[in-house]
Amino acid sequence: MFGSGFYPNLHLYNNGLVYFSLSHPYGFSNEVLEMILPFYAAVYSVTLSLLAIQFIYRYWALFSLSYLTLFKGWKSFIWVAYCFFFGAVWFLADYFLLKIDDTTEKYFHEEMLIRYGVTSKEIPIMTFLVYDPNDGSIRGISVFNSFLLSGAMGFQYGAMMYCGWNMNSKMEKQISCLSAALKRHHRQLFRTLVFQITTPTIFLFFPLILVVYLPYFQLELSFPAGATICAFNFYPAMDSIIVMIIVTEYRVVARKMLNVLLRKSMVVFRGKDIGAAQTSGQIQMATIGVVS
Repeated sequence: MFGSGFYPNLHLYNNGLVYFSLSHPYGFSNEVLEMILPFYAAVYSVTLSLLAIQFIYRYWALFSLSYLTLFKGWKSFIWVAYCFFFGAVWFLADYFLLKIDDTTEKYFHEEMLIRYGVTSKEIPIMTFLVYDPNDGSIRGISVFNSFLLSGAMGFQYGAMMYCGWNMNSKMEKQISCLSAALKRHHRQLFRTLVFQITTPTIFLFFPLILVVYLPYFQLELSFPAGATICAFNFYPAMDSIIVMIIVTEYRVVARKMLNVLLRKSMVVFRGKDIGAAQTSGQIQMATIGVVS
């Protein structure tokens, strides 16, 4: 049960969720691993920040070239700080506001024992519980956590939508004086951004909204939500694939690289077939010699 890797997991149960891992890599204690769990969430936040920065850069490249100096030299550290800030918000929100307490330990104890055969004392675990099971009151600490996560995520998504909408409404006028090749290039980049905002909506934003706000509806449910973490991990690959499919230059280079790889693979396999055929021929000749 306790492997060498570290695999964060989620489990939704009625009015809350459990964020945990069943592994103890390198013999780390629960206290250490309970710092790694929110760090994983912080990486998710940094991913959203990088995506928003990409939209901001493309928007300024079209409409405010003077602002692009913020991406050069020491000024580019502004964006490092931008990513670090939102990553820190998520880390601190999860680390301090999702700590397990007596109420959440009792609430999730039986569920974790039945589903995973462990108790909260055996594994690194963080808990999110909207309503107090004793009196039904709202737990402010969980609501505040939702507010911080949603605020950080909403800001990133808002920046993406603002830049995307303005590029859509103003781009044709802005690129009217450019050459045909540059117009085509800008349109391809815009289509790329459209897909790049649709894809994270499906793989990044929607799963998180579902996980964070489903407990507010007081539904009777119990199911592993680890698939949402898998959805998060799909996005980087999908982002690269989108660029390679839509932008002609990337598509041509990717096709050339694939052709080179296929040719090399065919040469290797042919070499193995020839070697096998030669070995078989030598064995047959030796057999004939022995018989004669």
